[in-house]
Order: sequence, then structure tokens, then C-alpha cells
Amino acid sequence: MEEVKLPPGRSEKSAPDSEKKTGIEIKTIVIISLAIALVILAAAVIMLKNALKADEEYLSAQASRVFEYYGERDVIVLDDPTYGDIWLDALTDVPRHTLDFDNVKVENGFKNYYEDGVKINKTGIDVSYHQGDIDWEAVKADGVDFAMLRVGYRGYESGMINIDERFHEYARGALDAGLDVGVYFYSQAINPEEAYEEANAVLEEIKDYEVMYPVVFDWELVGEESSRTNDVAAETLNECAAVFCNTIARGGHIPMIYSVKRMALMKLDMSRLSGFDFWLAEYREEPEYPYEFKMWQYASDGKVNGIEGEVDLNMSFVDYSEVRR
Repeated sequence: MEEVKLPPGRSEKSAPDSEKKTGIEIKTIVIISLAIALVILAAAVIMLKNALKADEEYLSAQASRVFEYYGERDVIVLDDPTYGDIWLDALTDVPRHTLDFDNVKVENGFKNYYEDGVKINKTGIDVSYHQGDIDWEAVKADGVDFAMLRVGYRGYESGMINIDERFHEYARGALDAGLDVGVYFYSQAINPEEAYEEANAVLEEIKDYEVMYPVVFDWELVGEESSRTNDVAAETLNECAAVFCNTIARGGHIPMIYSVKRMALMKLDMSRLSGFDFWLAEYREEPEYPYEFKMWQYASDGKVNGIEGEVDLNMSFVDYSEVRR
């Protein structure tokens, strides 16, 4: 076997001591590294705690600031089906309603509003040819005071004005049964000229009837790709509403605007239109709409004797038959 030669100055006995020394040096390095890591970790924890504390203080301050900010404003909080609670600045030039819906009682399937134990509302329905044959005597006997009849509509694709095929039949039947009558037109006007045309078409159709309740501008979003009204700007819509209602007023009738809560608050300019009576459609136990309204469509699934199927139910807080006399 070949002899293993050690480097100068080393012997077989000294080799283990050198390896031991190297091991100690490694352990020392590891310990120092761990210590440094612990120091860094401790510093990071302290920095994190300080950051969290700063964030907490910031958020607390922001929450307080936001609360105070909104506290200085008149705001309306609404329940939106898409976004949940939404905040809107209240209109300062539009009167709020003063109705207390704890005063509403359901009687014979209708909602009635009481003040000091006296019912102050009138009960109504609104119908179009979709309701089919109507026994108006039975409707009257069931407790209905007035009927809002669809006089016609503009096609959302064609743009043509159409008269409801049963309007004249309904008008004669309701009046003969002793009901008060109002009318509405389903508008799809895309400019004020079309709204003016619609109003004049309505005045022509109702001229031979005693229309005691309002003549209503009912413009609704269709949501179909083929609808010609999809791109109508809010400003144009408000101009259409104003032109229609002013034309009706000049024709000797009470104009009114019909809308659902969301469109009334987000698309209609109620500051501009508040001079016209408003008919609210909102199917809740208590409407969220904060401003004044004269009529409330509170159900679309009502049952009334003399009509097969469901029908819209309304209460009017104004007896328009007395207003017109």
C-alpha cells in the first residue's frame, strides 16, 4: 500500500483537532445568522404592528370624516337590486311626501290610507286590452272608484302611434258603471316633436268622454336591442315629458307622469317636472320614493271581481273628480 503523506506541520494526531475547529466555526456562523434573522423578523413585526395601527387610525379618521361629511348633507339611501344601498343627494326644490304608511290598512284585497280614522284615498285599477272582457258593473261593486285606461301606445320598433283596441269599449263601460276615468299613453317618443304628436293623438281620442282623472305620460325603458328608444338621452326624455304634459294641460286636462322609483330618481329631472302630478309604481309594503306623489301603483297582481286574471292596483291620494268640478 502506498504511504499517505501529510502536509508539512501536520500529523495524523492533529487532523481531528482541525476538523473540530472548522465545525465550531460553522456553528458560530449559523448561530449568528439565526440571530440576525431573528432581529430582522422582530423589526418586521414591529413595523407591521405600526403599519396596522396607522391604518386603523387612518380608517377610523376617514370613517369619522365621511360620517360628518354626509351628516352635513341631505341624502337619500335607497335599496338597489344591483348595488345594495346607494346614496343620492336629496333634491332641495322638490317637496317630500308626508305620508305615514303605518296608516295603511288592507281591506277586501285593497290598500287604504287612513287619517284620524277616515279613509282618504280612492281605489283604482289600470287596464289595457290585455285584461280582455271586463264586467265594469262588477268592478264598481267590488269597491273600485276609478280606472286608468290605456288610450294607446307608440311602437318601440316601428315608432307608429296605435290606439288601444279596447280603449273606447273600456271608456264607455267604465263611465256607464259610474267609475271615474283617467287615461295613460305608453310613450316611446325619441324627441319633443313625437311627444307633442302623442299628446294631440290622446286629446283627439278622449274628446268625447268625461275624463276626470289625469292624462298620463308613461315612458318606459324597453330593454330590447331593437328598441328605438335605447339611446334617448335623459335631457331629451325630460323635454318629451314636459312637452306632453304641457300640451295636455292646454287641452283642458290634468297632466301626470308615471314612473317606477329607479327611473324617477336616476333619469327623470324631478326638479323640472315636479310641477306635474306624479304617479309612482313601486311594489313594496312601503314605498322608498321620498318625494311627493299623488297616486301609488302598489301591486301588479291584484284580483278584482269582473276581471279575469291579475290587474294593477292603485290608490289615489287626490279625489280628482272633486278637483275637476
